[in-house]
Amino acid sequence: MGPVPTSGPRDGRHPMWWPHRDIVLRRAAQRNAWQTCPELSFFQKLAVRLRALLSADTDQALVRARTDGEKLIGVLRIAFVLIFSFIALVEISTRGSWRFEAMLIGASVLYGVGMLVLAVRVPGSWVPWLITAVDVTLVSAALAAYVVDGNPLGAINNRVYFDTYFFVVITSTLRYDWRLSAFAALLALGEFVGLTAYVSRHWNLNELQSPTHGPFSPIGHALRLFILAAVGASSAAVARWARHLRLMVGTDHLTGLSQRLPFFERLEEELGRASSSRATLSVALFDVDEFKKFNDTFGHLAGDRALQLLAARLRKSVRTTDLVARYGGEEFVVAFPRMDVERALRRADELRLELSTVPLPAGGAVQHLTLSVGVASWPADGESFEAVLGSADQRLYAAKNAGRNQVIGPPSPPPERQRTGS
Repeated sequence: MGPVPTSGPRDGRHPMWWPHRDIVLRRAAQRNAWQTCPELSFFQKLAVRLRALLSADTDQALVRARTDGEKLIGVLRIAFVLIFSFIALVEISTRGSWRFEAMLIGASVLYGVGMLVLAVRVPGSWVPWLITAVDVTLVSAALAAYVVDGNPLGAINNRVYFDTYFFVVITSTLRYDWRLSAFAALLALGEFVGLTAYVSRHWNLNELQSPTHGPFSPIGHALRLFILAAVGASSAAVARWARHLRLMVGTDHLTGLSQRLPFFERLEEELGRASSSRATLSVALFDVDEFKKFNDTFGHLAGDRALQLLAARLRKSVRTTDLVARYGGEEFVVAFPRMDVERALRRADELRLELSTVPLPAGGAVQHLTLSVGVASWPADGESFEAVLGSADQRLYAAKNAGRNQVIGPPSPPPERQRTGS
């Protein structure tokens, strides 16, 4: 008889259970193999990066800029179509056959108007992708229509419609998204190469002649594809740099919070939503108590670091729907959409207490700073955000004068006096 195991399951089961345990462990290891397999781990990381790359931007400044850019592209598209149509009409008026071109011009004008309406009325993040794809595909369809009309050189040697690809790719930079510029260029290249392959399969390109579009040149054709790819790469780089500049303009460099102007733009939008839904919007102004004394004692570098730490905690502590900005030197402002003033007072006091516990390294030790807060709400404190912020600012100074490190909001309504009989 073989050796008896010195250890076994403590639940009283027979030692013969151990082979089953090995099977279970082996199957678990197989299921978790992707975590240790380098190839599978690589694909997992690649999928995460692709998901992050293709995800929509959450920065509202970029969302607004992209929406405005889409509207501007719509206007430019209509202007381009009208100018193009005028030139084409002048050209076709000298020829006997004009019905085909006239139909394309009419369809282009209707399309330009439709895309502008879509950009204005539909704010979805998918709209730029759809419009870009349709823009490129319609240019390719216009070129393919020449093939249907029995003029293959009109499709692959057409400088007018081919150059429209450049318009689509270059104007995509106004969306502040390099992905859309790259997508437009790659889609245009793919569709035009596919069209060229179809024509070369059904016709002998070297034997084709066209008095309007000239003979086919392989070198010239390859050069046009190269220029289109170069324009696409350049447009993607410009769009990425424009996005970087747009973020820099709207962000405070020291704290990473929004600046005043973008904050006011967002606040105006939230007031519009609150007005349409009859909701309440509250605003809180935070001011660091005796910050000048802190700066004079520990130096400006320590003061800057303190503002950074306080801003980071404030940004982390508010809701994702709340708006946070650096209002002044040591002042922060928080807007609470769809929050009445009573809840805003409680929330502002919670934030005040939390910020007072933030450890601030200065002078070789850990320091703490308190904050005074003024709270106001719309529409009780005014019909405009300037009036609401003015009320919050007055209450902030009232909190300072009352001894600092406190929150002051609107005065509570006096209790109704009970009527007594005579």
